[in-house]
Amino acid sequence: MNLKKTILLVLIMIILMAISRKLFLQLDLTNDKRHSLSENTLSQIEGLKEPLKIDVFLSDNLPGAYLHFRNELDALLNQLKFYNDNIIIHYNDPFDFGNSENVIKEMQKYGMQPEIVLENKNGNRKETYIFPWLIINYNERSERVQLLQKQLGDSENEKIIRSLQQLEYNIIDGIFKVIINQKNNLAILSSHKTSNDTKIADLLQNLKPYYNLAAFDLKAPAISSKESLDNLSRFDVLIISNPKTIFSQSEKYILDQYELSGGKILWLVNGIGIDRDSLFKNSGETISFPQELDLNDYLFKKGIRLQKILIQDLYCAPIVLANNNENNTQYVPYPWVYYPLPEPELTSIGKNIGPVLIQFASSIDTLSNPFKKTLLLKSSKFTKTLAALSIVKLEDATKKIKPTSFSESSKAIGYLVQGKQKSLFYNRIKPFKNEKHLNNGKTEMIFFSDGNLAENQNDKGNPLALGYDKWTNNFYANRDLIMNSIHFLAGNKDRLTIRNKSMKFAVLDVKKIEENVIFWKWFIFLGSIFIVFSISLINQVIRSKHLLK
Repeated sequence: MNLKKTILLVLIMIILMAISRKLFLQLDLTNDKRHSLSENTLSQIEGLKEPLKIDVFLSDNLPGAYLHFRNELDALLNQLKFYNDNIIIHYNDPFDFGNSENVIKEMQKYGMQPEIVLENKNGNRKETYIFPWLIINYNERSERVQLLQKQLGDSENEKIIRSLQQLEYNIIDGIFKVIINQKNNLAILSSHKTSNDTKIADLLQNLKPYYNLAAFDLKAPAISSKESLDNLSRFDVLIISNPKTIFSQSEKYILDQYELSGGKILWLVNGIGIDRDSLFKNSGETISFPQELDLNDYLFKKGIRLQKILIQDLYCAPIVLANNNENNTQYVPYPWVYYPLPEPELTSIGKNIGPVLIQFASSIDTLSNPFKKTLLLKSSKFTKTLAALSIVKLEDATKKIKPTSFSESSKAIGYLVQGKQKSLFYNRIKPFKNEKHLNNGKTEMIFFSDGNLAENQNDKGNPLALGYDKWTNNFYANRDLIMNSIHFLAGNKDRLTIRNKSMKFAVLDVKKIEENVIFWKWFIFLGSIFIVFSISLINQVIRSKHLLK
């Protein structure tokens, strides 16, 4: 009889195990639904028809702070695998293939930089190298995915929490890049002395996996204005980065008709011009001059006005200046009030991305009209402005800042403008004949009053990552803000929904734990003894009562 019960119990366990393999039962009781995949993620992976391989390079022997991160990563990957059997997960420990120095060099060749984790244990400093990277392979396409997301000033815990919040987005973003078949068309304005290719090289490189890119010249002499309008209409989004020459009436008409027919524009425009060569290389000073682009009527129609003033912000980024002391030249960072560091507003475009580096920006005023104007970026509450034709001196950075002089309110630096409008040329003479002229239509554009916002620095002719400052070794969120803006205008708003997923994590205060480590050791030791003693005592009482019966 006992044998039959045993066999029956084993059979039941086998059946339950078989069922558990087939069924994915999970009840997510967290308020932020951190253990549930979003609908956009599910729709993305359910369409996979071919094997998709994910190589994980986070090894098993991780520092304590990253063990939880690895567990969350494993849970997410297992969910993806459950919903589509074509997803194959493979774990790799890079240090199994050679000594640390050779492995690090080899991984860096493939663009995967290590993360250096510092730990202090019993007064000893321990340095560990980890590779928080994935490689996603699908058919003949591969994409590297960096799992750790850094922001300026993040502690180790803040960095991990931020990375966990973006974990689903980063992996799905990598999958999207390797499976995408049809891409939107993006045009980058090449006329009007806009940012040259070397200055926006990193942005273009990061846009390529998502979009078909092409340069567009509004002043091409061999093409008529009508042909130029027809050609521009083939693109979903037009990017105008740092123009420096006037837009003619014909060119504004082309842009006007392009928008009314459904085209979107990302504007990155300076209200004040600064001669950077004079300021940073030659005399150390320059005069701020109004940037004349003849766009006042065009922008007025949208309900915004670009002010001809310079924003100075108490919350600002540093610049590095040479401090000459005979033969001992030192490079010293100084706060530079012309470089504000605003946090983007909590919209779908700017949420969870961190401070953005702004350079010589002007403020934007809004006008009363039916357009919906969503603020994307503004300076801090400690702001002051400088009028055009003022002298900007590099030596001012070395002078003591007077916080009381920054008494103006926040100034707007970026807006999303949406709504229905009439043509700028409604009841006006058209610059050229256009049989398909539109008097009405919908408009959606993003305007930033910083022409340098999308420009990367260069080192020995090589473009650096957008948002990276080689002089201070700081990373800013310029790339994320611009990429989000383009995704929004291109209609990829669902992708931003995944990115904006928020989670709340309870984090232990490591400093307090270290301060009270002896107390907690004794507490755990004595607490364990007390629990064992209590269980034994209860058990003894129960047995005594049983014997008495």
